[in-house]
Amino acid sequence: MLKRSSGCAVVFALLVAAAAALSATPAPKAPCKTFTTCDSCLSNVSCLWCQTNLSCTEYPVAHLLPPASICPLSEARWGVCWVNFEALIIAMAVVGGVLLLGITVCCCCCCCRCRRSSRPDRVEEEYARRREEIKQRSDDRKAERRARHDEIRKKYGLIPDSDHPYSRFENE
Repeated sequence: MLKRSSGCAVVFALLVAAAAALSATPAPKAPCKTFTTCDSCLSNVSCLWCQTNLSCTEYPVAHLLPPASICPLSEARWGVCWVNFEALIIAMAVVGGVLLLGITVCCCCCCCRCRRSSRPDRVEEEYARRREEIKQRSDDRKAERRARHDEIRKKYGLIPDSDHPYSRFENE
């Protein structure tokens, strides 16, 4: 029992130490104004580098795009130093447009494939209808042949017929 409780105590101590390490507040980041190079400025994601005056400023999160009063888009850098914000926006728009176009084309192809897979049903229905028409014509021709043959049999007396004048008299 003593071993089990000491083991639980060790596990509990380790859990408390891990929780304390995880809950420790991270070191505060340096303000953006202190950075003097583009690489050091953009290492902090909340900073924006302006190439015209070589300054690092806080990214204006109140606006989607940084206003021209802070830095023109063609001179603003965010994320990487070698791409200006204007080119980044254009590239993201092109990539987004290509993705939307690709998704649309895939959806259209899937819809066309579904329509094509329903075509065999139509083809089978058409085949069954034609087969039924052929069978109906065959039955009609068979009935006509049978009627003609019966007429010939009646004519030559091969079928006993009560209204035929030359039929035999039975039991009279």
